Amino acid sequence: MEASQTSSPRRKVSFAGGGQPLWKAFWILYVLGSLSFTATAFVLTQLSAVHYALSQASHTLNLQTETTLIMAAAAIAVAYIVYFLFCSISVWRCSINTGNRYWPILAKSIISMHFAWISWKVFVALGSLVNYFFHQ
Repeated sequence: MEASQTSSPRRKVSFAGGGQPLWKAFWILYVLGSLSFTATAFVLTQLSAVHYALSQASHTLNLQTETTLIMAAAAIAVAYIVYFLFCSISVWRCSINTGNRYWPILAKSIISMHFAWISWKVFVALGSLVNYFFHQ
C-alpha cells in the first residue's frame, strides 16, 4: 500500500500523511519528540518564575492556588495527549515505508502498548480528580 503517484507533494513529505520513512517517524518524532516534550514540561514545572506566574494568575482570577496548578497540569496533559496521538498516527501510517517486514509490526506493537498504558493513566488521573473535587 504505497502512496500513489498522483498524491500531493505535501502528503509525500508529511509525517501524518505517511510520507516519511518509519525510522524518522519512530525515532525522531515519537521517541526524541516525546522525550523533549517531557523534559520541557518537567523543567517548566520546576522553574520558580512559572510558580510565581501561576500564583499571580490564581490571585488575579480569584482562584485557589491548587485549582490553578491543576488547570496548568491538565493543560500540559492535554497537549501531551494531542502530541502523542499525532505521533502514533504518524508512526502507524509511516510503517509501510520500510524494507523489513518486522519493523512495522514492532513499531505498531510499541505504539499499541504505549496507548494502553496512557489510557490507563488517564483513567486513573480522572478518577483521582473526581475524588479530589467531589469529596472535599
